Amino acid sequence: MGAAMTYSELMRVSNGCVQSSEGWMAQLIGREAIEYSSGSAACIVNVGYSAEVRAGVIYASESTSDLFPRLREHMSSAAPLLDGRYTVV
Repeated sequence: MGAAMTYSELMRVSNGCVQSSEGWMAQLIGREAIEYSSGSAACIVNVGYSAEVRAGVIYASESTSDLFPRLREHMSSAAPLLDGRYTVV
């Protein structure tokens, strides 16, 4: 049996931070990085810029780490709530 998908309510809070009802958060920490945390673990996600799509590019490929198994999914859902325009690759 596969893992059941859960509904996560997202909200934008101060300082450009996006928090999830599932307990994870994403916060811009400059133009080139996002701090992502889930539970007691955290990591830095690189952000670039694409002139072609005129948007920030969040580099969040699927994580093989047990700490961040849904990183790409979470970054994709948080991107519209972050300050600016972002796409996830």
